[in-house]
Amino acid sequence: MDEKTILLIEDDEVLQEILEDFLQESGYLVLKASDGLEGIEIIGKETFDLIIVDIVLPYVSGIGVIKMAKARRPKIPIICITGYGYSPEKLAEEEHADKIFRKPFEFSELAKVIKTLLK
Repeated sequence: MDEKTILLIEDDEVLQEILEDFLQESGYLVLKASDGLEGIEIIGKETFDLIIVDIVLPYVSGIGVIKMAKARRPKIPIICITGYGYSPEKLAEEEHADKIFRKPFEFSELAKVIKTLLK
């Protein structure tokens, strides 16, 4: 099996570290960004198989990141995470995010969705 790379864009340092550890333990390579601008820079330079993005980020929102990512690679799977409820979720759906998780979420469920999206 080829090692898949996930771009993780999360501004909460603790959650970013927990997710990074979880993803690496699950066998994925992880690229990280701590804000939307950094995420967009990585999207322009690197190769990856899936994006996990927080909806509320500094500098450029997760919605802005999704728009940019889908403009460059329309088929890239994107998982959004949010702690802000229905309104940001609706925007993420409109921008064709593949799955939205509300904080807190089950890592086992995240693992299943990642596996499905990467098939």
